[in-house]
Amino acid sequence: MDPQDRLAPTRTLIARNRIAGAVIAVVGVFVVVEALGYGLGSIFRLGPGALPFALGILLILSGALVAVVNDDGHEAASRIAWRPLVAVLSALLAFALLIESAGLLAATAGLVIISGLADPDHTWRSLGAIYIFLVVAVYIVFVRLLAIPFDLISGVL
Repeated sequence: MDPQDRLAPTRTLIARNRIAGAVIAVVGVFVVVEALGYGLGSIFRLGPGALPFALGILLILSGALVAVVNDDGHEAASRIAWRPLVAVLSALLAFALLIESAGLLAATAGLVIISGLADPDHTWRSLGAIYIFLVVAVYIVFVRLLAIPFDLISGVL
């Protein structure tokens, strides 16, 4: 069987990169348009839309780079790794659902344990270390520095 015949039914890496770059750029355009509605402010007093605007511009530039910069593109595109994709998206969903109802400790535990399923090489010890680091970092940054009121345990702390 000729290697070119094997690549015919699958998308090449170039085609996949162009689609991915276009999607990233479209999301960036959406973010920029939405940010303009919040107001950019001035250079000395930034408005609430300044940071999303800058991030949207970075998304547009990143999308353009992903779409344009390619290898030779003759190799077949790799298969989607479903286990990591589903595990990470499920972990984010679990965190979003648990943060208000169960508190920061339970939500972070769900996030770390479920996302740990994405990589079978993780041990309970490494997941525990990640959990402790995340809880401490989130508490310091969001609760202490930014004064965002997260309950450690919902309704208790």
